[in-house]
Amino acid sequence: MLQNLGNLGEFVGAIGVVISLIYLGRQLVQNTQSVRAASFNSMVQNSIRLSEHAFRDGEFSTFIVRAQSAPESLSPAEKLRWDSYMTAVWRHFGNLQYAHRVGTLDSQMWAAYKATLKDHLRTSSWSAWFQEHRELFSSALGQQVDETVAELVAEEANSRERVISS
Repeated sequence: MLQNLGNLGEFVGAIGVVISLIYLGRQLVQNTQSVRAASFNSMVQNSIRLSEHAFRDGEFSTFIVRAQSAPESLSPAEKLRWDSYMTAVWRHFGNLQYAHRVGTLDSQMWAAYKATLKDHLRTSSWSAWFQEHRELFSSALGQQVDETVAELVAEEANSRERVISS
């Protein structure tokens, strides 16, 4: 009889452990989702902060257009401003890529950010700036830029080929 009570106690204890593990597993999933949501919100806020200057400050917008179209015409102070802005933007893309790699940025959002990256790289000054400052960024970002530039070159070649065959 005493042994039966002991066995029953062990059984009840085992059920308690299983219930606790299930509860902790659910808490872990919820915590992971919360961390991902907070991380994503932080990435979006950073994206907004980077573009906010252009839509709030007409002088900055004019500066960006000029810097993109003729970076060689910038004064030393403007060059510093351009370098600082570009460093911030490229760090942001590096952060986004890292977040995707570690699983805090899902594939759909990474695809959208990659499209933005590709759009920026259509402007030759963006690509040139990155190549000149490549050592400041991760090799993974450098590889992503190289792949994107290769895609753009292939698209341009296909476009020219279609025009010629038309």
